[in-house]
Amino acid sequence: MTVVCLGYRAGFVEAARRRGLDLHFVVDKVKPGLRDQSWTRVTDLSDAEEVLRAVTEHPGTGVRAVVTGHEHPMFAASVLRSVFGLPGDTDPARAVRFRDKRVQKRAVSGRIPVADCVYVKPTDPDYEALARRLGDTFVVKPADGFGSQATEPVGSQAELDDYLRRHPFVSEVQTVAESFVEGREIHVDGVWWEGRPLWAAVSSYLDPLMGWTRGKAVADAPLGPAEKQLADRATRFASDVLRALDAPDTVFHLEAFVRPDGELVLGEVGARPAGALTPEILRMTHGVDLYGATIDVALGRNPDVPETPADPTELYGWIYLVRSPDPALTEDSFRERFDLVELDYPAPENDRVGIYGRCGHAIAKAATHKELMDTLRAIAAFNRSA
Repeated sequence: MTVVCLGYRAGFVEAARRRGLDLHFVVDKVKPGLRDQSWTRVTDLSDAEEVLRAVTEHPGTGVRAVVTGHEHPMFAASVLRSVFGLPGDTDPARAVRFRDKRVQKRAVSGRIPVADCVYVKPTDPDYEALARRLGDTFVVKPADGFGSQATEPVGSQAELDDYLRRHPFVSEVQTVAESFVEGREIHVDGVWWEGRPLWAAVSSYLDPLMGWTRGKAVADAPLGPAEKQLADRATRFASDVLRALDAPDTVFHLEAFVRPDGELVLGEVGARPAGALTPEILRMTHGVDLYGATIDVALGRNPDVPETPADPTELYGWIYLVRSPDPALTEDSFRERFDLVELDYPAPENDRVGIYGRCGHAIAKAATHKELMDTLRAIAAFNRSA
């Protein structure tokens, strides 16, 4: 029985092995973890036709399920399920609701607080017109973007023109502008099953993700028992959003902002597990494997998650490391200063730059969310100023 995985995520390898399943990856980037795996390369995972041709070639009729741990192949996944008669969502319109920011916010607006969102026309990039609707500072980003790539605040015509110069486009539905939402950025990750959250956990980013383009660190940690009230509100908020979007059975990742007055505002939601190392630290903290749950859902099986999880005794968090301005900084430098669960900081000759400028990562743990965030912030400062 073969499960097709669109995009490489190491967590799916272990989860499939525990279930006695074969995996075939369809990828647009070749990563070291693919060395011992079955895989096919394509140019663009968001191109459903190309992905369908790749899967028809191999593994073809042996496909029993399709999963993805990324946002951009979600539409292609729905096409594969439809063509091969697989379990899971086959509604292309619903897939777009979980991809396009304008479509998504329009679908829930009026019931759910959202940022005002409009498409930007490449032939008429009028800052003044956008500012009258969205405010003096608004956010410009790809309509179907992921990972805060090409997501930037704009506060003048010059800044808008500069953004368009660096991120040119011709489509009238490719780029959106959204009103800026001030507040703490949190996210809810869980399993939506038969119209309700079967399991969910709430986490907080160290700083809003958009800040990475201005040198802010990208880091994340689950909330602890001390913030149970916020976690409960955020889980109810996520349920309202998923119902408004008529969500299928899915593992989901929802991002929201907590305004200074406490109101929750939707950032976006995807019908797929979180990116980065969030599934890994949720498993460390809560003992829940969202990769395994994604495979279970894709096979039409009851997801293997606890419905009444106990409060964690320790919290784990991750941070992406960037190349330090100090060339003498090494893994030993981090280990001497911090008590880390996991560390990856390669030597400069083995340098690689990934999403958010990542060249490595660290995982830390603490008894409380505040202590963990303090540790992650200290790691970030050390990484950038050593």
